[in-house]
Amino acid sequence: MASERMSPVDTAWLHMDEPENPADIVTLLTFDDRLSYDALKSVIEERLLKYDRFKQRVTEADGHPTWEDDPEFHIERHVMRYELDAPLTSDTLSRVVTDLANEDLSPDRPLWAMHLIEGSDGGSAIVSRLHHCIADGFALAHAMLTLTDRADGTPMSETLQPAEQGEHEPLLDVLVHEAAEVARHPSHAVDLAKQGAALALSLGHLLFVPFDRRTVLKKELSGRRRMAWSSGLDLETIKWIGHSRGATVNDVLLSAMTGALRRFLADAGEPVDEFTIRAIIPVNLRPVHSIEEMDDSMGNRFGLVFLDLPVNEKTTEARFRGLKERMDAMKGTPEAFVAFGILNALGHTSATIEHIVNDVFGRKASLVVTNVPGPREPLYIDGVRLRDVMTWVPHPARLGLGLAILSYAGKVIVGVRVDEAVSNNPAHLVTLFEDEVSGMLDKAKASY
Repeated sequence: MASERMSPVDTAWLHMDEPENPADIVTLLTFDDRLSYDALKSVIEERLLKYDRFKQRVTEADGHPTWEDDPEFHIERHVMRYELDAPLTSDTLSRVVTDLANEDLSPDRPLWAMHLIEGSDGGSAIVSRLHHCIADGFALAHAMLTLTDRADGTPMSETLQPAEQGEHEPLLDVLVHEAAEVARHPSHAVDLAKQGAALALSLGHLLFVPFDRRTVLKKELSGRRRMAWSSGLDLETIKWIGHSRGATVNDVLLSAMTGALRRFLADAGEPVDEFTIRAIIPVNLRPVHSIEEMDDSMGNRFGLVFLDLPVNEKTTEARFRGLKERMDAMKGTPEAFVAFGILNALGHTSATIEHIVNDVFGRKASLVVTNVPGPREPLYIDGVRLRDVMTWVPHPARLGLGLAILSYAGKVIVGVRVDEAVSNNPAHLVTLFEDEVSGMLDKAKASY
């Protein structure tokens, strides 16, 4: 039986898994028409199971996890049908996604599961859950999209194209450019953490940044999470709003997100004029800009940075300025590399120490914000058009809120994953975000 010792970074994510806050990644693919279950199984067997990790379970002895082939692996144990006796509306799908996202992955099997949701109206969706120790959100989103074809029937993975300038760029894009050496030699990140004044400053910032203010976002977790997502926002409109302000797509989206969080906190009675809140942002350390440029490697190759969100600013313009100043200050710093080195080091420690550090990091921030630029053109599975794509990463370190931005086929979707102790109505935060974007659009039109 083939086996392989788990890498330190992947081990750190395995040990971050907790009953009240599992370290799983949830992906949603929606289709207007019915997708065949047999066709889905066939394409998974051909394209997803080429990755060994999807046929391997995790065994652990003396604190050292190992990947080993599952002798009882069978695709039907991981790919299941979920038939509804109702149309596949947004409300119905939201309830299904929430229910499935709260199910545990079986530890004696490969750590993933996929459900084909079939509505009575002929629509369908795929909900997948994959453990973070298999790979990070960027790699897993790529793996899921290798199931798809382009309009001419060519598998997406065979015709990869680089992203164009001006499209939905990853957060802290400069860091992606500068990460090529670390991506080629991940162990180099550990060496980096031991040398250089800039690295020492970044390490100090990560470890000694003060705890974030205790707000409604930092309640003790209930262990049950709810999911919601926005309607598809037109990417060209977002770019036009940014152009009218001399800003980027990310400037617009982060400003709208910050404005929505300000209103959310104010609704909860928080004195929002008095403080900022801190987000943890995963930064992809592969030398690529979009999912389309990814290779087939699994594993976790990302660092973490802290970003203070100026919820204390009352106007959109002030939030734009505050965010730009903070983003500019982080670009070119090695903070993400240092965080990767910390995660690598954590993988060599006991699970107890990992949980202590996990808890400390959780006190330094209030939420996780992720950003994945997806394919620019419509994709298909077995000739059925993929309408929308959404992915949610876990909010580790005992955080209760995760916000995700993903672009696909000219649209941008924002997803919310929140513990019920923080909010039992994630759709409200989505509505606040959409209202902020609408307000920005109205102001941009008025200025012309």
